Amino acid sequence: MKILIISDIHANQVALEAVLKACPDFEALWNIGDTVGYGPRPRECVDLMVDYGAKPILVGNHDLACLGEIDLREFNTVAQIASRWTALQLGMEHRAYLMGLYSDTVQDGYSLAHGSPRAPVWEYVTTAVIATENFAHFETETCFIGHTHIGMYALVRPDEEMASLHPLRDGDTLDLLVGRYIVNPGSVGQPRDRDPRAAYAVLDSSRGTLSAHRVAYDIATTQRQMALANLPDILASRLAHGM
Repeated sequence: MKILIISDIHANQVALEAVLKACPDFEALWNIGDTVGYGPRPRECVDLMVDYGAKPILVGNHDLACLGEIDLREFNTVAQIASRWTALQLGMEHRAYLMGLYSDTVQDGYSLAHGSPRAPVWEYVTTAVIATENFAHFETETCFIGHTHIGMYALVRPDEEMASLHPLRDGDTLDLLVGRYIVNPGSVGQPRDRDPRAAYAVLDSSRGTLSAHRVAYDIATTQRQMALANLPDILASRLAHGM
């Protein structure tokens, strides 16, 4: 089965549509969370997930903040402004949809968690030490995560105790059968690895492989949408730099 894996859309409809167009023949769509927050098209991005039958979809910390389930004082000022604006845009059906999501799950023998297996809402997996500690918190061979907006993978081979941490770059293909993995496909709507292109991954579950991909999108259109919504300028400008 060919599975499209995405994360951290952050209400960037233009980027999301570019990913869906670049990978038209997927058989399942998994979303690792933060569908909304920061970006200018929260309703449309939720609607696209429904239209494409995405399942599972996880709830991320920004999704929860926009629903009032996380204290906004946990966020910086810019994120607070964006979360308050997003909360006003969501209809009752969008709120109900997001409220019904989990922050972690297991699907078809793969674990998924927005932040980390150990702390699905908040923890950032950014070091080999953190990754190694998290392998004890899921039972499958592979766990997909998001949250950092940076593509990466952590690998523990059968004869190793410490995980090795690697960037996940456009064109990389991982053999998921050689060990246990934690994999972050990167962000669709707000990459932070200095590559502004939307990131996604494709899992071939029959072969046990995962390929990483990037696709360019019309960043200027998203920036104009953000300006019209009076969202903070820094959120628009950072898109062009992948930061």
